[in-house]
Amino acid sequence: MTISQHAAFRLIRILTAVALSASLTFACDQAPEKEQQGAAAPPAVTVAYPVQKKITEWDEFTGRFEAVETVEIRSRVSGFLESKHFNDGQRVNKGALLFKIDPRPFEIAVAQATAQVEQAAARLQIAKSDAERAERLSRKGNLSKQRLEASQALQRERTALLNAAKARVMEVTLDLEWSEVRSPISGRPSDARVDIGNLISGGPANSTLLTTVVSLDPIHFIIIGSEADFLKYMRLDRSGKRTSSRVAPNPVIVRLADESSFKHKGNMDFVDNAIDPRSGTIRAR
Repeated sequence: MTISQHAAFRLIRILTAVALSASLTFACDQAPEKEQQGAAAPPAVTVAYPVQKKITEWDEFTGRFEAVETVEIRSRVSGFLESKHFNDGQRVNKGALLFKIDPRPFEIAVAQATAQVEQAAARLQIAKSDAERAERLSRKGNLSKQRLEASQALQRERTALLNAAKARVMEVTLDLEWSEVRSPISGRPSDARVDIGNLISGGPANSTLLTTVVSLDPIHFIIIGSEADFLKYMRLDRSGKRTSSRVAPNPVIVRLADESSFKHKGNMDFVDNAIDPRSGTIRAR
């Protein structure tokens, strides 16, 4: 080994020792830091106690609104439509005049029936006087029993004719009242289906539809439930956990299509008596 090689080998040993010394120094510097981390304070712990409260389970259904009362307005008598007394869609009260049919034919009928009453009353008065006279003559023996019975029968006949004439007056008077078509409920009418001047048909059959009126407040909300829902509520009722809506006014909360929360409150008041076999659903209100 030459002198230069010996010097190089010595230099390598010195560098190796320096590197080893630096590694040990680094290890000694890191050890206290690890010990410091291990001695850090424990993290804070939040203690929460369970909250106990009663929870109400709700089932959600899709439904539709329906008026409590819906009435088709039709005339009870026939005649020419003379006037209209409401604006289409305007709210009306019960008894409000909606349409008027030409009343003159009915006024004439009332006058004729009244005259017939007076005529029948006059004839009854004559028959009554004849019957009283016949009874006096019969008591004196101046009139046969057959003539007495005939006069009495005539009096009863004239009485019946008078009653019939009075009934006729009541009938035509009622027709005159019906010439004014009034709303039977408070609510909102639809538009008029017949224009003024048209001849309309009245009576119980084939009468002309004039308009419809629906009530506004309160209002029904119709729910369509499935057969599974019906079975669920039926079993809850039988177990005593929830009374059937056929008996109890169970609460309902409604949310409209443009609303984000349920805020309209109501109560159940009807459940149908059978499941629709075509759809397997049942109607409730």
